[in-house]
Amino acid sequence: MLYEEINIYQVTVGAKYQIVIPKEVRKQVSGIRPGSKVVVKSSEEGVITVKPVKQSWSDENYGSLKKYWQGRDMVGAVEKIRNEWERKA
Repeated sequence: MLYEEINIYQVTVGAKYQIVIPKEVRKQVSGIRPGSKVVVKSSEEGVITVKPVKQSWSDENYGSLKKYWQGRDMVGAVEKIRNEWERKA
């Protein structure tokens, strides 16, 4: 593909200088959700670029196993695994 397709959207700047990223853009660009960090660049020509900050693996997956461990004894589970390892050694 020689040319990258670029979609252009018009948004309104609110009273606190905030903008809403259009739904179509949020679907296209992975990694944008409430609380996400973005980099905002501006040029002397008046061009503003907004780019999502790539999160580390640990930040991206933080809390993903919360439901699994809910109501379970995490310390007990780790001790059980350690004991199994020690018996094998």
